[in-house]
Amino acid sequence: MTNEWSANKRKYHILKFLKKLPYNEYTIAKRKLPVACKVSKRTFERWLYVNKEDRLEISADKLALIANYFNCTMEELLNNKIPKHNTHTLKKLHNQDLIKSLNLTK
Repeated sequence: MTNEWSANKRKYHILKFLKKLPYNEYTIAKRKLPVACKVSKRTFERWLYVNKEDRLEISADKLALIANYFNCTMEELLNNKIPKHNTHTLKKLHNQDLIKSLNLTK
C-alpha cells in the first residue's frame, strides 16, 4: 500500500498539512492542537488516519480551528469534493438523484 493511495482513502487531509510543517512546528502542533480542540491526543491521532468509509466525523467548530491553524479552508481539509449549488441547479435536482447520492436505496 503506497502512502498516496492510503492518503486518498482518508477522510481528512490533516496529516498532509502537518507533514508540510518544519519538524519543530510539527511536534508542537501534534502536541498542542488536541489541547486547542479540547480532545484527547488519542482522538486527534484517530482524526489523522480516519478512512472515508468510517463513521467518525470531526465537528465543524474543531475542523474550523484546525483549518485556521493551517491557514486553509475547511474544504481543503476534506478529502471529497463539495458540489456547488444555486437555485437553478437545485430546481433541476430530482428526488431520485438525491436518494441515490445519499445512498438511501438498497
